[in-house]
Amino acid sequence: MVPYPAQGHVTPMLNLASALSRLGLEPVVVTPDFIHQTIVNKTDVSCISIPGGLDEDTPRDFFAIEFAMENNMPMHLDRLVRELNGEDGGGVAFMIVDLLASWALKVGDDCGVPVVGYWPVMFVAYQLIAAIPEMLSLGIISETGKAIKLE
Repeated sequence: MVPYPAQGHVTPMLNLASALSRLGLEPVVVTPDFIHQTIVNKTDVSCISIPGGLDEDTPRDFFAIEFAMENNMPMHLDRLVRELNGEDGGGVAFMIVDLLASWALKVGDDCGVPVVGYWPVMFVAYQLIAAIPEMLSLGIISETGKAIKLE
């Protein structure tokens, strides 16, 4: 399991990993080393770190993280997946990849491992879409989806 390295992505992925664990699977969450220490002791799920490619003094902004993920982390994830698969190729059944960490999709493909995309905002987006009829009936939005100014 490969989350995008930000709280709003790692926490839902850890929750999903816990749910999969309760079903008898053995999920492993792979994170860059710069956030690994903040989560490893807060979960019962197996976590493995890979080099994140950021120096200690590099700001942890979106662009720095994105650059490191695209240019550094794929080779380390590839090596880890191949290591876990071993010679018999049976160690990694599938990968769940945060869609913001889309670079990991190619790693799974290159290693011959089925990959599914995960988008942590899915549930929130569903709730918003499901609330449209109520927002229409309450006059919060118009039939075209524009907000109606309420006094």
